[in-house]
Amino acid sequence: MFSVKRTFFILLLVLLTALGAVTAQDSSEDELLGPVPGYETWADVLAAAQGTTVNWHMWGGSDKINTDVDNDIGARVLELYGITLNRVPLVDTADVVNKILDESAAGDTTGTVDLIWINGENFRTLSQAELLYGPWSEAIPNARYVNWEDPALAFDFGYPVNGFESPWGHAQFVIEYNTALVGEEPPRTFEALAEWAAANPGLFTYPAIPDFVGSVFVRHLFYWAAGGPEPFLGDFDQAVFDQYAPIVWEYLNALEPNLWRAGETYPEASVLTDLLANQEVAFNMDYNPGRAASNINEGIYPETIRTFVFDTGTISNNNFVTIPFNAPNPAGAMVVANFMLSEEYQLKLTDPAQWGWLSPISPAVYSQEFQDTVAGYERHPATLPAEELAAHTLPEPPATWVTAMEQGWIENVLQK
Repeated sequence: MFSVKRTFFILLLVLLTALGAVTAQDSSEDELLGPVPGYETWADVLAAAQGTTVNWHMWGGSDKINTDVDNDIGARVLELYGITLNRVPLVDTADVVNKILDESAAGDTTGTVDLIWINGENFRTLSQAELLYGPWSEAIPNARYVNWEDPALAFDFGYPVNGFESPWGHAQFVIEYNTALVGEEPPRTFEALAEWAAANPGLFTYPAIPDFVGSVFVRHLFYWAAGGPEPFLGDFDQAVFDQYAPIVWEYLNALEPNLWRAGETYPEASVLTDLLANQEVAFNMDYNPGRAASNINEGIYPETIRTFVFDTGTISNNNFVTIPFNAPNPAGAMVVANFMLSEEYQLKLTDPAQWGWLSPISPAVYSQEFQDTVAGYERHPATLPAEELAAHTLPEPPATWVTAMEQGWIENVLQK
């Protein structure tokens, strides 16, 4: 009897020890990985975030993204953490950047913006002005999944992230086209595109800057003019810009008469999507390689839409979120950003039947179940294979180059 009792207590002790180890392991996954301003522990962050509202200012030009954010992020952070996610739509992220700059100038230390979907020059502007909360992004628990050694994550358009941004999605530029109008083989070079537009006037166009999709289209032309991205990856050089910019302006000005409505107006990105859906144009463009498939599945696009990348490659980057210096709810913003790095959300993000985005996170860092699920996703015919996208990836230029390219387009193309 004694031996039975002794065996029972030994087994119980082993079980409790194991449970304690599991609890400790689970707890460690919910701990801050480093200091964040104003909070000692992740439990402190969660407590401060409970029952609050997070005002997320983000580009609002896609009805699908808006709906997905509400359903897959907003509904879940409300259920999990009691956080109400208030999505504040923007036409141009520069609008909220200017709002933060104005609040700083007015001495407003408590603003109305908690979280911003941001990239490139907008991030650089706020960072250089020291108008961001943090550093925080490398300290939230799910930051352990992020490869911060990857230059594409450590830098945003060449500007160091330094813990002030957290990634949540990966993007790569693709051209969408209607095979019923273009055929199975689209023009894969800029020379061929110009020839096609001349032969089929009115069926091609691109969004006007400051639209970010129109901006990246112009950046590709600079890479084409220079024979590659290398001249634009360092600090801005006016002499280099002046060497290649005239080639770009000449190309675009020659293209303009053959654009939709003879180039007298340039549609917004959302309008261009409608134009392709209605077969008023034959091409569209986007940073999301899976958007065409999503639009087909939702009945927005006809089944004849496919995508391609230029032979010279296409630019890719990561989507980030940041927190302003005067955010009234930085705790809630960090909890939302942390959720977007979770296995649960990244599975939805990468599911072709749901978001259909690329992930900034390698599947290998998540569980085997996650990896198996992702490996089992069925690719839509309108989405290019991951291998083809990876083989054509080009880096973003630093934000200083982007600013010059955008202003140059306005002065030499739009206002010409």
